[in-house]
Amino acid sequence: MEKDLSNSKPMRNGELINQEGENYYIKISDDKVYEVAPVAYYIWYMCDGNSTVDQIIERISKEANLSIEQLHDPVYTIIRELLKAELISI
Repeated sequence: MEKDLSNSKPMRNGELINQEGENYYIKISDDKVYEVAPVAYYIWYMCDGNSTVDQIIERISKEANLSIEQLHDPVYTIIRELLKAELISI
């Protein structure tokens, strides 16, 4: 069973090394650099180790004027992908 992420406080790993057009490049190590879309970068950036996933969704909801229900699944999908790539840790 998958861990409930709602109260997790993800922390971003790596550093932004470049932005080219609409893509962002995040370096974790010398041999691991990821290209991420703007929305994934924005979520990665908000993973400060202090905010829960639900708080991140609430913040995006207010900024983008979208409902929490609309954002829940897409944000969770991005969080899971960032976790898989080790761009964030919980």
